Amino acid sequence: MVRKFAYMIRSILEWPVRKQLEGESNILNRARIKVLSYALYLRLFTTALLLIFYIVEDYKFQAVRVAILLGIAVIFYMAVALGFKWQRAIHTAILIFVAIISTNLYVFQHGFDLVTLQYAVIIIFCAFYGLGNHWGIIYSVVALSPFILYVLLGHQLGTQVPWGPPGSGRVTIAILLFHNFVFLILINYYFFNSFYDTINDLDARSDELRASLAYLEDSRMKLETEFIHQKHLIASISHDIKSPLRFLMTTTGRLSRNHPDLPTVRAISQSSYRLYHFMKNLLEYTEFRYKHSNVELSYLDLHELVAQKIAIFAPEAEVNTNEFVNGLTPGVIIKSNIQLVSIVLHNLMDNANKATNGGIISVTFADFRDEMVLSVNDTGPGMDLAVRDWINSDQKQLPTSDDSAQNFGMGLLIVKEITSLIRARLYAEPYLPNGTSVHIIFSK
Repeated sequence: MVRKFAYMIRSILEWPVRKQLEGESNILNRARIKVLSYALYLRLFTTALLLIFYIVEDYKFQAVRVAILLGIAVIFYMAVALGFKWQRAIHTAILIFVAIISTNLYVFQHGFDLVTLQYAVIIIFCAFYGLGNHWGIIYSVVALSPFILYVLLGHQLGTQVPWGPPGSGRVTIAILLFHNFVFLILINYYFFNSFYDTINDLDARSDELRASLAYLEDSRMKLETEFIHQKHLIASISHDIKSPLRFLMTTTGRLSRNHPDLPTVRAISQSSYRLYHFMKNLLEYTEFRYKHSNVELSYLDLHELVAQKIAIFAPEAEVNTNEFVNGLTPGVIIKSNIQLVSIVLHNLMDNANKATNGGIISVTFADFRDEMVLSVNDTGPGMDLAVRDWINSDQKQLPTSDDSAQNFGMGLLIVKEITSLIRARLYAEPYLPNGTSVHIIFSK
């Protein structure tokens, strides 16, 4: 019951700023908005009491001033309820207090009292707590300026400072002091409460961060262990598989050349050749990704690189009765990663050689304004449309429903991955009158 009553009272006190509270997630700003609303109700209540007692004490001059102040407070309340932003509201309230101080000193009282001095204290509190250090310093100077100017103009302060303005009785002074003290208690309570909530929230987040850091450190150690394991695995594969495959490729190639009339030997030679080079490219790519977090670029001679690849493919081309043509002129230089470009070029030339029998495989180069294009052209039967569309798309996975796509295996997947690393892209199109052209397009 008590909680429901407290909740109802709080809802009433926060009604003018309910929409601003809903749209504010910052704890400190929420405290500022609440204090603004509570201070408005306090101002309305105490100003109404002052008006009553000034009327009872028959002091008409002060009654008129308080009535005007009450009217301003009502207008201020309505403006905040209609959506007047809390920052502007605090600025406006401070300026009203400065006007009260100035009129007390120079217009109505020609002097100051304890209540007028307390307005300066309230301005300083409102500025620092409500608007921050920058505005706090500015408004502190503004609040104290009327007092300093009052002294500089030659007015005597006197040894005794009255409690309140002329005509104030004990009750009216008590109301003024009550308002100021309650406001100071209110602003300190809510702001320190928001500070404690912020500190508790930071402590909770710090605990979460410490737990996350411990988890990340554990994950890092596991990844480091896995990384070492993978390096050992790659070294083992390179030693225990790559070397025997190379021996098998060399031996079956020699047998195939010595016995060209045996189709089984020829098939074994081709299979061992492709398996060896696929394993070699895969290991080179994997080792590169483990050893290099960033792709280092350098200048490389494409004519020389193509010539090296043609020399490697010469025995295999002879078996398929194909002819390799280096269409690049000497001195064609690009800036890229030679190891990765070599893997891409090797796979494309190998695919062209596999798809062509008794044809020509040419490697050409074209230099455009914004791009440089290295092309592998063959005169084979042409590439399947689904595979060609996949090469020209941004998809990473091969089309699993198409059998011809599966024939390219991991090699084409590696090629497409590598082209993104060297800031290039692949594009495949028919090579007229028959065959396929696969372009490696380098951006300048």
